[in-house]
Amino acid sequence: MGTRERKLRERSAREMLFIETAQDLIRHDGLLNLRMSRLADACDYATGTLYQHFASKEDLLLAIATEDLKRRAAAFARLPDLPLGTRDRMLAVILTDIDFGQRHPDYFRLVQYVSTEVIWDSASAERRERLLEEGAPISQAVSRIVSAAIEAQDLPRSAGLRPIEIAAGPWCLNTGMHTLIHAQGLLEAYAVREPYDLLLHHSHALLNGLGWRPLAKLDDSDALARQNERVRLLLDSDPTPPASTA
Repeated sequence: MGTRERKLRERSAREMLFIETAQDLIRHDGLLNLRMSRLADACDYATGTLYQHFASKEDLLLAIATEDLKRRAAAFARLPDLPLGTRDRMLAVILTDIDFGQRHPDYFRLVQYVSTEVIWDSASAERRERLLEEGAPISQAVSRIVSAAIEAQDLPRSAGLRPIEIAAGPWCLNTGMHTLIHAQGLLEAYAVREPYDLLLHHSHALLNGLGWRPLAKLDDSDALARQNERVRLLLDSDPTPPASTA
């Protein structure tokens, strides 16, 4: 290994140490209590070394979100090729995101925070572009499912809408419910006790509204539960490969 390659690997390993330690601090102390000086101390590095990797706290937060997004994208990569009908593949998208949200509860809070104008505009263009690049495979995977559904005539063509624009409906519903779930105490205030079940019900209703066949029987909760479980079992039988760290 040459000197340059060794230094690049050392830098990459050091950056991952900063990111993973920051995640631990956020879980322990909360997102708003993250301090660059404390992070540097926890990693046994000078604060100046930390700033050589991340020009600002905002850049660090986007880097953390980007690493989580890689894991999320890895979970989506296989979905367009699952041995399921197109509607069940879209259901697999929703179930996969539910599973991801339960495994990584800090992710949706962090993404919501870094997407605010004050954080996003303060981060460097490079970090913003990297985050968007890592998220692109997710929209591409879902668009492939929509395109396959149109091609199979499971889903009527929506005049003037591209597959990604059709996919925006389930995306908005999914993102909105996760935002509510991770807003501390909000759903509890309205006695919404099973938000993920509610997300699945509304997702079936939305897919019905799009005319995505076979239509679900919304008044048969047992049939919906069986369908959800059948798709979930298939997902569980074929674990998601780890995200690339390259």
